[in-house]
Amino acid sequence: MRTVTYERSGRTNTGAQALRVEGLRHLRVLEQGEEVSERELTREEIDLLTPLMEAAARQPAPIIVPPAAGGPNGLAVSLAFEDEEAPRVRLKARRLPAKGAGSPYDELLEELDALLTMELHARAPRHAHAVLPHMLRADE
Repeated sequence: MRTVTYERSGRTNTGAQALRVEGLRHLRVLEQGEEVSERELTREEIDLLTPLMEAAARQPAPIIVPPAAGGPNGLAVSLAFEDEEAPRVRLKARRLPAKGAGSPYDELLEELDALLTMELHARAPRHAHAVLPHMLRADE
């Protein structure tokens, strides 16, 4: 199986984040082009991704790259196979996971997005901060 890269980018709290699945064995997470983590895929992840990635690989590769998605205020996602000149999917998204590429891409985008989110959260969890009523009062 080939290397597949899923990337999401935009101004909305992401910058550029990517997930690279190498040979359905190895996983790399990148932020702004820098590798932030890597690990082997679990058996469950391999079982989940294998049929989706194989179905996507059977689809014909695009001849030209669609126009850039996202824009200055939007969010864009792309899915690319390493040995192809153009990304297989490039979508503008209002929210994640992105939809609109059709089957099997929508299902693969959803799984890869969930995996990327989980990996980024495990690396740097975000915690809610509670503001208590007494913190809102101005000192007299």
